[in-house]
Amino acid sequence: MTSKKITLIYPFAYGYIDFVVQELQSGGNITVTDIKTDTIKYKYPNVGVKIWNGVTKLFGHNIKKKYFSRQILQQIKEKQDIIFIIRPDLLEDSLLSELKKNTDSFIAYYYDSCKKYPRQIEIIHFFDEVYSYEKEDIRQYHFIETSNFIYDQTIEPQPIQYDIFNVSSYDSRIDEIDRVSKILSEAEFRIYFVLFWFEKLVYPYLHSITEYLSLSETKKIISCSKAMMDIQRKDQSGLSFRTFESLGYRKKLITTNAAVKDYDFYHPNNMLVVDSDHLEPDEIKRFLELEYSEIPQDILNKYTVKSFTEKIFKL
Repeated sequence: MTSKKITLIYPFAYGYIDFVVQELQSGGNITVTDIKTDTIKYKYPNVGVKIWNGVTKLFGHNIKKKYFSRQILQQIKEKQDIIFIIRPDLLEDSLLSELKKNTDSFIAYYYDSCKKYPRQIEIIHFFDEVYSYEKEDIRQYHFIETSNFIYDQTIEPQPIQYDIFNVSSYDSRIDEIDRVSKILSEAEFRIYFVLFWFEKLVYPYLHSITEYLSLSETKKIISCSKAMMDIQRKDQSGLSFRTFESLGYRKKLITTNAAVKDYDFYHPNNMLVVDSDHLEPDEIKRFLELEYSEIPQDILNKYTVKSFTEKIFKL
């Protein structure tokens, strides 16, 4: 049987897409080309070239972008059955055109809303299929609905150190996260709120880090926490990976995303939707005291990385 050739192209994704690559490779009859665009770095050979690039950019010629496109195309040795791209809005139209010529099926996964990244609308025509988890975009642009996925379901039970764990990046949510952490801490919850940014930040109830928390490190903290907290971005309605980590690890989830109630895995013992502007500590305390209700495995199976991979890559 002829091997299926699949290329994945994507920016930094915290390690989540590595599980998709592993799932494809485990199939046995698939040749996978894994292109992480954040690893492609251009270094100017000298100051003169850097200055010249600044000049030529004014006329639409960018040495760095040309190098980036060339590096991607050089990794695709022959025509592919599928090329799958996350955040294709980061790529130039000329590169998208070349990639389309090199595959039988050109598929995009819009990781964020079109409201957040409007260029995604401009490039829809390049693709045979566009997947999204943003309900509004799915309705408006007729994208194919998918979701993030459960990538791991094994976790060693540990003594509980924290009532609530949260990990976030420094972004538009910071005032909300700061306020929530203050309310919870003053209500005497044992919280561990991790805030990532490239330089140290000072917030009284947040633990500032300057390097990304790996998935294995995240898992260790989840294992010794009663619940995880997910604070939704205002420009996002789809479910984040926190939701699927809580499902896979059988941990309670406190979330500001009411959309979780629309899914078949929702159970009020396991998931609590809150309004961060009107947080009720007593409600959270009662929720944490409820016994976790096991979700049937046949429901969980619908949201695994295996199901995600089979759907998108037609396996």
